[in-house]
Amino acid sequence: MTGWPVTWIRGCALLLMLLGMAASSLPVEGRATAPNRTVLVLHSYHQGYEWTDHQAAGIGKELAASAPNAITIPYHLDWKRFPDASGLERMRALIGHRHPRGTVDAIIATDDAALAFAVELRREVYGPVPLVHGGVIGASARLLTEGESNVIGVSEAKDVEGTIHMAMAANPGLRRLFILRDHTESGRALDLEIDALAAAGRLPAGLERQILPDLPFARLEERLATLPPDSAVLLGTYATDRDGLVLPPEQFLELMSEKSSAPIYGLQEYLLGRGIAGGSLLSALEHGRSVGAVAAAIVNGRSIAALPAERPESVVRAMDYRQVERHRLDLSRVGPLDRLVNKPFSFLETYRWLVVTVGIVIVVLTVMVLVLSFALRQRRAAEAALLQSNLALSQSRRDLQARLEELTASKEALRERERRMRLVAEASRDIIWTWDIEADRRVLSGRVMELLGVDSLSIDSMAAWFDRIHAEDREQAEEALRRHLSGELPEYRTEYRVRHRDGSYLWLYATGKALFDGQGKPVMMAGSYTDITAEKRQQDWLDHLAHFDPLTGLPNRLTLEQHVDRLIADDKASGHARPLALLFLDMDNFKFINDSFGHKAGDELLMALGLRVRRGAGEGPFIARLGGDEFVVVVHGSEAGEPADVAQRLEQALAAPFLVEGQHFFVTCSVGIARYPWDGRCFDDLLQNADTAMYRAKDSGRGRICTFTPDMNRRVVERMRLLSRARLAFDRQSFSLQYQPQVATSDGRVHGFEALIRWTDAELGPVSPDRFIPVCEDSGLIVPLGLWVLETACIEAVGLACRGIGSITMSVNMSAVQLAQNDFVPRVLEVLERTGLPPNRLELEITESQMIGSLDAAIDKLNALRQAGVHIALDDFGTGYSSLTYLRTLPINTLKLDKAFINDVHRRSDARSMVSSISRIAHDLSRSVVAEGVEELAQWEALSRMGCDLIQGYFVSRPLPADRIDGFLAAWEERRASLPIVSHDDVVVGMSSAGAHRQPNGREPG
Repeated sequence: MTGWPVTWIRGCALLLMLLGMAASSLPVEGRATAPNRTVLVLHSYHQGYEWTDHQAAGIGKELAASAPNAITIPYHLDWKRFPDASGLERMRALIGHRHPRGTVDAIIATDDAALAFAVELRREVYGPVPLVHGGVIGASARLLTEGESNVIGVSEAKDVEGTIHMAMAANPGLRRLFILRDHTESGRALDLEIDALAAAGRLPAGLERQILPDLPFARLEERLATLPPDSAVLLGTYATDRDGLVLPPEQFLELMSEKSSAPIYGLQEYLLGRGIAGGSLLSALEHGRSVGAVAAAIVNGRSIAALPAERPESVVRAMDYRQVERHRLDLSRVGPLDRLVNKPFSFLETYRWLVVTVGIVIVVLTVMVLVLSFALRQRRAAEAALLQSNLALSQSRRDLQARLEELTASKEALRERERRMRLVAEASRDIIWTWDIEADRRVLSGRVMELLGVDSLSIDSMAAWFDRIHAEDREQAEEALRRHLSGELPEYRTEYRVRHRDGSYLWLYATGKALFDGQGKPVMMAGSYTDITAEKRQQDWLDHLAHFDPLTGLPNRLTLEQHVDRLIADDKASGHARPLALLFLDMDNFKFINDSFGHKAGDELLMALGLRVRRGAGEGPFIARLGGDEFVVVVHGSEAGEPADVAQRLEQALAAPFLVEGQHFFVTCSVGIARYPWDGRCFDDLLQNADTAMYRAKDSGRGRICTFTPDMNRRVVERMRLLSRARLAFDRQSFSLQYQPQVATSDGRVHGFEALIRWTDAELGPVSPDRFIPVCEDSGLIVPLGLWVLETACIEAVGLACRGIGSITMSVNMSAVQLAQNDFVPRVLEVLERTGLPPNRLELEITESQMIGSLDAAIDKLNALRQAGVHIALDDFGTGYSSLTYLRTLPINTLKLDKAFINDVHRRSDARSMVSSISRIAHDLSRSVVAEGVEELAQWEALSRMGCDLIQGYFVSRPLPADRIDGFLAAWEERRASLPIVSHDDVVVGMSSAGAHRQPNGREPG
């Protein structure tokens, strides 16, 4: 009776174990396992970028916990480092190929670039599959998804209110809150949010808010060091100070926190431990978990419409113990925290649960020892029961012998099954094979003749089969087979090429598994061969796309970097550094051609340019396309002067015009040269310095060749500073116009004014147009700035007419960027209509260099303006190409001679002859002539006699502000009477001319 309770307990335990195993094998809730769901996860930035990695981790954790049937497939657009639209197109093609329409159940996008990319991907490939986004500000998300259905997201929002309340709790005596932020859009957005909280009464009463002034970093450190003890600082975005100096947020925070006498609170988790005291911080991990929770609900079958509108905040309450101690904050009043960093280590506090757990384990082990002692006494009873079991096993052995006889009788049935299996193999689309390893006899069935063109009996041994494998793949195939037969690999899997009867090769995917005897020796093996030739060709094409530019066929940036790194590494390994240079080519004004004639014409021009570059560089150099209109030529192992020679050859190759879609384009390229190791010891440094030299070539007049020098970096910084100040000046309306009069030589009357833009900066002082106009052209700022100049000048011309001043003509300079705009003509006509200025009183001045991009397109636009009544003037004639073709083909009214022609016209006969000849030709073509830069009376007299219709320069007047024009006109009328007026009948141009008697407007008198 004593053994019965033990037996009963063991039986119950065994029964419970069996029930548990049965329950674990059943599907959840008694239903079939949910099918796998494919979820594309698109990240805007690259792996290793902290914000993206934390979002990805949060999304993955939440999906793994809440939707285990979801298969996540991540893609990184790497938009921060490579903001290239062509890269997105290739990524879109790759995703569409890997995951066709109907195979994707949901899409997750993090940050703005990925969301825009996901919207386009749905429109072009997947249709309205559910789209979940995160890491995007609510307004931006609504703008990007406007008009889209089946879209939901978790907006990126900072908890300003929570951070302020934490600061008040940590310091009950807090009375002043200083807001530290820059003047960017993000910085101003922080002010708006705080103002909204104050208006809603959600800020603590009595808290005074102040905004720290926009100071240089050094002054800002001094200001933070003097803050009173009852204050705290709330940090927004502060990347750039008022001097334009840029610091990374972490470096800026560590610098300011070290000097600040008050604690600094932040809004983002990645700043924790960098100097902030803490706050309710936006967490990328928590934000990712919120996005993953929404995606998991959709994967589990819930519709977007059924999901709650409110999303949990993606914030963590955290403090920095080091900053708490430094500023003597009361941590106990803050409340429960999600994170506390930099706290000194305490073994008991840190491992409290470990100590408790070890104590419990010791108690449990003591109990187990007692139980085991009791179990030993039970063992003796079990041994007696085991003896009885041995007798039962002897009976079982006799039963097994009887079963063996039954199995022998089933042998014939197995042979029948083998014949059926052979029939199945013959019907298969693959090649099915078996191999008797000891006899080296192989049997192949299936598509042997169809795939290889030979009979299976001709390859009935492994040696015959390996003889057909490509020589480059044979060793790999033999090694894979050897490792499987030795037991190192559980299966035989490999890919290789096999020769067809006609001599061509196809790719096969070989699989197999061996059967081993009792001693572990392989005796039999079976498997299959699958034709994967088509898949291999597709993979080769994708590999080609990853390393070569699809438009020009040239290597791309990735291949270029690998090539240069390999050259540098080989030279280092050999101990002999041969000359290496990077030539960075950038087409001048390609953007304007692309915008004016469309991307198709731009692509054809780029392909033609790639061919010219290859022919011009010759056989030796390596040529790659970075993207857009940027090309790089690598010259290696040549003489020191070879890079410059290659650049000269490229310049000559591009001299001839390009014929694209019936248009002739005259193209020039600016070339920057960087040399290894003087200008950089790695690819990135060489490319950056070559790019810097290229921009220096553009600044020097475009179409130039420039070699990098260290001082160019300083010029790049100055250029960026000038651009930043110019944008700020435009926003603040700091530009102004001055007007220089133009006087007729026939009677001395004021014929018109030329509007000239001027800029005096608070920091830079007066800035010459020669400095800021090229910067504005490269950045595109010239378009709105030029429109402002045109409208302001037209308004001034209308004002002159209203004050009773005669039919004055207003001349306005036009940039090449403006002329290249598709809507250039409508905008000019719109300004004229809006201001009320008659078209015949507006004269637009263009330069010869503006015709280089596309003469035909420029002529069409100028003809349209002339038909509307606007006058056209060719400015700075003689400083550029000075082609007489322009005088004949361009629809111009006026020819303006550059000051270089005028300086010696009263002293040198050759200068007078040249001006006389130009004036005669212009008058013969019904063009009036304006002489610029006239400074002396003798120049006035000489130019009057040589046929110049109008005079402009300091002799008449310097450029005038608008409020001094009336005073000048009154003074000029008094001065005009004393001027020597030369009759047109006395004009000396070397010979009689039909144009000698024309009026200043270029028309016949009368």
